[in-house]
Amino acid sequence: MRKNLIYLGILLLLLVLTWWVYQKRMSTTLDREESEFSIADTSVVDQIFMADKTGGQVLLKKTGPGQWRVNGTYTARPDAMAALLDALLRMQVKSPVPRPAVDNIRKQLASLGRKVEVYSKGKKLSVLYIGYSTIDSRGTYAIREGADLPYILHVPGTEGYLTPRFFIDEEEWRERILLRIHPDSILAIEARFPDTPAYSYRAELLGPRRFALYDGKGRPVAPFSTEKLTALFGGPAQIPVEGYDNQGVMKDSIVEMAPLRHSLGITLRNGKSHQLNFYPKSQLNQLDVVLLGVMPDLDRDYFYYKEGNDFGFIQKRSVPWMYFTLRDLIAINGRSTTSRD
Repeated sequence: MRKNLIYLGILLLLLVLTWWVYQKRMSTTLDREESEFSIADTSVVDQIFMADKTGGQVLLKKTGPGQWRVNGTYTARPDAMAALLDALLRMQVKSPVPRPAVDNIRKQLASLGRKVEVYSKGKKLSVLYIGYSTIDSRGTYAIREGADLPYILHVPGTEGYLTPRFFIDEEEWRERILLRIHPDSILAIEARFPDTPAYSYRAELLGPRRFALYDGKGRPVAPFSTEKLTALFGGPAQIPVEGYDNQGVMKDSIVEMAPLRHSLGITLRNGKSHQLNFYPKSQLNQLDVVLLGVMPDLDRDYFYYKEGNDFGFIQKRSVPWMYFTLRDLIAINGRSTTSRD
C-alpha cells in the first residue's frame, strides 16, 4: 500500500512537472503581441480591406447597423459578413508553427496569403495575412504584419479552416438579390416565349387586385386568375439569384449565341423598365452542351439583366412567377377571376 502511494506521488509529480514545462515553453514561444489576432469588439469595425498577390482586392464598408457595401457599389451578403466578423472576433492561436516549418510557411504567407486590414473610424486596428489550411484542415496559417513568427489559428468549437471566410471575389461578396421593386410602382409585366408564342402575355396592374391581361398578339384575355396575377406583380419585390458570373467566359457567348428560353420585361410607372432574359443552362456549364441542348439543368437557367449588364445563375423554384405562361394566368373553372373596369 505504501509503495503504491509512493508510485502515485511520483506520477503526480511527473504530471505537474510536464505541465510546468509545457506552460513554460508556450509562454516563451507565444509572443503576446504577435499572437493576438482577434478583435475584442467587432461592433466598432467599420471598414475591412482585403487583397492578394494576384491583384484581387475588396473593400467592405459599414453603412449602418448590419449593413455593408462592397467596393462602394453593391450591398454585401449578410451571411458572408457575419462569418467574417465572427472569425475576427473569435479566432485564436491553436499552436505556433513548428520550428522546422517556420521559414517555409512564412514564405508561403508572403506569396499566397491574403492581406487583411481592419479599421475603426479611420484607425487601423489590425493587419494580418491569412494563409491556407493545415494538412488536417483544422487550422489556418497566419501571421501579423511585422511579426517574425507565423501561427496556426482556429475558432474554438468549430470545424474547418478560416481561409474561405476571407475571400476576395467581389461577385461572391455581392448580396444575392438582383432587384427589389415595389409592386405598386409596376405598370406592366410582359413575357415573351420565342419557341412557344402562345405562352406570351402582357399583364397590367390597374389598381389593388385589378388587372388586365393580353395575349402575345395584344388581344384581351378573360377570365384570368386574380390569385396568379397578384403573385406575378408581387414577385419583383425581391428577385433572388443563385450567383453572378460576369467575369466568366460564358457570359458573352451565352448572351450572343445560346437560344433564348424566354424574356421578361417589367415596366414601371415612372417610365423606367427592367429587362431579364433567360437561357437554358447545361449541367456541365459548357457552351457547346448548351447549344446542343444536351444534359439540361432542370433546376436552373442563366439570366442576363440588361440594364445592369449582370449575368449569372437563377434557380427556377426560387422565382416561380418568372416562369408563368399565359396558360398559368388564365382562370380555371371561373376561379379567382376579375374583369377590367
